[in-house]
Amino acid sequence: MANWKSLPQDLDPDVRDLVEQLRQYKDRSGLSLAALAERTLHSKSSWERYLNGKALPPRQAVESLGRAVGADSARLAALWELAERAWSGREAPGQGPPAGSPTSTDSAAPTAPSSHAEDVAPPAGRTARGKLLLIAAAVVTVLALSAAAVVWWGPGDSTGPHTVAHSASPSAAGQLYTHCFQESCAGKSPKETGCAGDAWTAAMTKVHGVYVELRYSDSCKAAWSRISWGHPGDIAKVVAAEHASYQDKVHYDTDIYSPMVASATPSAARACTVLTSGAHGCTRPGGTTHLTEAPDPTLSPSAGNR
Repeated sequence: MANWKSLPQDLDPDVRDLVEQLRQYKDRSGLSLAALAERTLHSKSSWERYLNGKALPPRQAVESLGRAVGADSARLAALWELAERAWSGREAPGQGPPAGSPTSTDSAAPTAPSSHAEDVAPPAGRTARGKLLLIAAAVVTVLALSAAAVVWWGPGDSTGPHTVAHSASPSAAGQLYTHCFQESCAGKSPKETGCAGDAWTAAMTKVHGVYVELRYSDSCKAAWSRISWGHPGDIAKVVAAEHASYQDKVHYDTDIYSPMVASATPSAARACTVLTSGAHGCTRPGGTTHLTEAPDPTLSPSAGNR
């Protein structure tokens, strides 16, 4: 069990329920904050705020975490509805939030508009029966949307979205949606194309305290470099066997990943780094063993924000 920080004592019970459920799903998945950020549209620092009760995660963030870990989407949707009602009840009409209270503003991941614009703070006498009714309604909505969704563009279209069985997901029925394959992935973001959904570490090394990982997607047949514990300016670079390469640098925090190269197998690529100190190095070509990911730099014994 991860050593989480205690949630704020004044956190509404419904918000607390949502955050604790998200923490449990993250723990069970084994994903680090960096890996979670890689698989969603929300940064590592955003997830730190969400999972410590400092900000209400937008619905999009809750849904993306659910997809990443194969969680019960209907249950998460219901918990978010309750938490959003409770959170919005912190503000009286025409007033801003109390001084020092948490806020859901997140410049890196704008909050999706609520589908209940008319919602107000729940009455003080809200009962457990009311919660059950809301959960039941959310379940019906999610099931209806799931039944209506059809995602598959034929195998002849390598640039369209594809539905691929996601065996790495905790849920056997989980699905991975990707938007590129091999050559069409070159130079693109593994997060934005969905390739990070089944990513695994095929090679790893350490250069002056900075972890360098070769990340690989079986569904996309693409590879990229990720560095952890770096500093602003440090570069993550991926190099393919035919010498095609892409790179990006740490802009803030301690980690970054590069765009992808097409790679039929992990052995056709290497991950490299060039540090601001001048030190540099690369991994070996990728292997077939799924390696343990680099430890999250925010997870020192004193950080407490696992």
